[in-house]
Amino acid sequence: MKKFICLFAFLFVGSVNAAVVSDFTGDYDVGNWDQTLDGGSIDLSGAPLSIVEISSNGGGGSSATDFTIAATGDGMVTFDWYYTTTDVDGSGFDPFGWLLNGAFTQLTTNGLFTDQAGTTSFGVVMGDIFGFSAVATDSILGSASTTISNFSAPVPEPSSLVILALGLAGLGMARNKKRR
Repeated sequence: MKKFICLFAFLFVGSVNAAVVSDFTGDYDVGNWDQTLDGGSIDLSGAPLSIVEISSNGGGGSSATDFTIAATGDGMVTFDWYYTTTDVDGSGFDPFGWLLNGAFTQLTTNGLFTDQAGTTSFGVVMGDIFGFSAVATDSILGSASTTISNFSAPVPEPSSLVILALGLAGLGMARNKKRR
């Protein structure tokens, strides 16, 4: 009986962990994302391992190139980013950052003429709209490009009740086999 209780506890505790998808696959396949280009572009040729966002450089003032999706689970979004700019006025005119429900959080440091990089994490709950944004404040004198890689995000966890039911069914089958 102790074995059955331990197995039951193991199955139940194991079922409450949130699942995570790595790279742009599954629920987060690049085909599932929304793109707002507004003069910029998004290069998906490196998917599922990476994507590249490029800010606008066609004139016309401020614009944002956004790549967004609804979170399919609760948890942390994590990604690496590598930013470079050709804007003659530096990074302040083409900032990069992440979006959460329409709010922009800048990751790049203004006023630099060198490449920038980092690893970023932030929390989401199922249904939040999150993503990445390459902003161009003037859309002239050069653009910026940011490669996003090592992306991971939460996906729905299996229902605890379904896993519990499967575990109990397995225990019942094992018990019936033992009686025979």
